[in-house]
Amino acid sequence: MFRSVVAGVLLGAVSTAVYSTTLENVVAEGLSNSPEVQRAINARNAVYQEVKQAKAGYLPSVDVAGGIGYEWTNNTTTRANGGDVELTRGEGSLSIRQMLFDGFATSNEVKRQKARAISADKRIVETAETYALDAARAYIELNRRSALLQQAKENLFNHVKIYDQIKRRSESGVGALASIQQAEGRLALAEVNTLAAENNLLDAKANYQRVTGLMAPDELIYPELVNVQVPESLDSATETALSNHPTLQVAEADAAAAVAQYNAAKRNYYPRVDFEVDRTWNNNLDGVEGVNEDLTAMVRLRYNLYNGGADQARVRQTQHQIEEAKSVQNRSHREVLQSIELSWNAYSILSRQLPHLEQHVASSQKTRNSYQKQFNIGQRSLLDLLDTENEVFSSKNDLTNALHDQLIAHYRVVNGMGTLLDTLNLSLPEPNLGDVEQNPPAQKEAETEEAAAS
Repeated sequence: MFRSVVAGVLLGAVSTAVYSTTLENVVAEGLSNSPEVQRAINARNAVYQEVKQAKAGYLPSVDVAGGIGYEWTNNTTTRANGGDVELTRGEGSLSIRQMLFDGFATSNEVKRQKARAISADKRIVETAETYALDAARAYIELNRRSALLQQAKENLFNHVKIYDQIKRRSESGVGALASIQQAEGRLALAEVNTLAAENNLLDAKANYQRVTGLMAPDELIYPELVNVQVPESLDSATETALSNHPTLQVAEADAAAAVAQYNAAKRNYYPRVDFEVDRTWNNNLDGVEGVNEDLTAMVRLRYNLYNGGADQARVRQTQHQIEEAKSVQNRSHREVLQSIELSWNAYSILSRQLPHLEQHVASSQKTRNSYQKQFNIGQRSLLDLLDTENEVFSSKNDLTNALHDQLIAHYRVVNGMGTLLDTLNLSLPEPNLGDVEQNPPAQKEAETEEAAAS
């Protein structure tokens, strides 16, 4: 019975439409054009390049230099040979630097950038999930407003029939003038309701275009999640959310990045060791005519003993940033829990309301039909008939609104668990992160504990 009433309210009122445009198609097409999703993708790609920059610290750097020009020299050697010397000086050099030890700065910077890449990758999923929910809301709202407009038109048509009936009675001398005036007033109100519903549909179309970047389709398919079961309990939904939600994964990766940054900040507590090769080709150098070549291959150690306390301040700064990341992680945890609970409650309550609203529609329709028959034989007043007509209209609107609200709550529950894209059978392009791999959870936990102990 419930399904038949729903079908009558949502589909029967728009029976002339041919439904073909699905929500899945809308989200899939909109994802590729969404500015927010594209921004997240480009941000991820930029971070990936920062990973490659960090890895460059493991590799040698090679520099070449050359020059030719005028040189004037006056030194002990030139004065012993007669005074000032003017020569055409030529220079050429090749320098190779290979880091051997930098206080674990490079390794920790690579870890930090890898964690940031993971965070950016999960941010894409988070952004896409948010877009999918917004697009679903816009699509459902479009469907809702279309159904409400059709119901308003149906209500207007029924009021026109009642008005024509009263007018014919009046013209035949049976109806009273007050009845005509009363019917005219209700007819005017039905026309206002129809215009208001039409305006709401136009607003829904504009919002749909804003969210999806697409023109509102003329043909819709009611976007019911037929094959998706909401978990049996809030605890089950919460468990799924805590293990899958991209917002939590973003916060976790950001915390790992903060730990790696803290470890990298301690690099100046250690000496730096480099292997350096220098080769020079000079000509007419320092007032001495002829070729002057040189080759050195050195292992050099550099160790800063004091720089005004900047290193200690940097370490303390990164400690605070770890605590900041933990606070963000805790806040994200609370927000995910709140979101899934609110969505679950809305879905649960609305699901319990729908059978009662269905009964209200069925009962009001029976009452209206009975009143119509009784009115025809003079047992009911016009006011009774008009009131029942309005009650039918109001009950259908209540059912339509509740059904769409429940559907939105259904999508919210799935989104709150972080599985909306999977539910809609949509996938994002796999990130081209190369060897950017997520640190094992145990390693992250150990690093966090090490930072806290320090």
